Amino acid sequence: MDKIEVILPLIVNSRSIVLRILIWGGVLFVCIAFINFIRGEGGGLVSIVFLFIGILMLNANYVIKEYSVIGTICLLPDKITVSNENGLNNYPIVNLDQLEIFLLEIKGEFYGGKAITTKTGVRNFIKFRYQGEVKEMMFLLEDQWTFQLSQIIQFWQRSNIDVVLHNQTRKQFV
Repeated sequence: MDKIEVILPLIVNSRSIVLRILIWGGVLFVCIAFINFIRGEGGGLVSIVFLFIGILMLNANYVIKEYSVIGTICLLPDKITVSNENGLNNYPIVNLDQLEIFLLEIKGEFYGGKAITTKTGVRNFIKFRYQGEVKEMMFLLEDQWTFQLSQIIQFWQRSNIDVVLHNQTRKQFV
């Protein structure tokens, strides 16, 4: 069997109220900066200062993490291994039904190609049915792991493993 694997951080959302306030405050500051600029009120310097503060607040998720790492998920050609506070769980690929991988963002990827903020890589998850029970796990995806992840997905597809990939990133995985 091929010696390919990818080990990804298993995460949960931390739902920080401070982070949410900073992000919404950043949106407000950016809006105020544009309104002041369009109306010509307060001069260009005030608009630039508000815009700068807004951008800093929108990027607060790089200082205050919106997730907590609770373990690892290891994707192998023949199984998925999850290690967390509950121990080590092995899920043989041949025993999985409805295997789906949702790749929604890669850490550092820009929103819409050209933006003032980048994605944090936390809105990715794998979902499958094992022994009648649905398992869903969220993981962090950084650019350094995309090649190995692509190799695993391609191996599963070549091996006729029924896997559905939902890819909303700019990378090609198959």
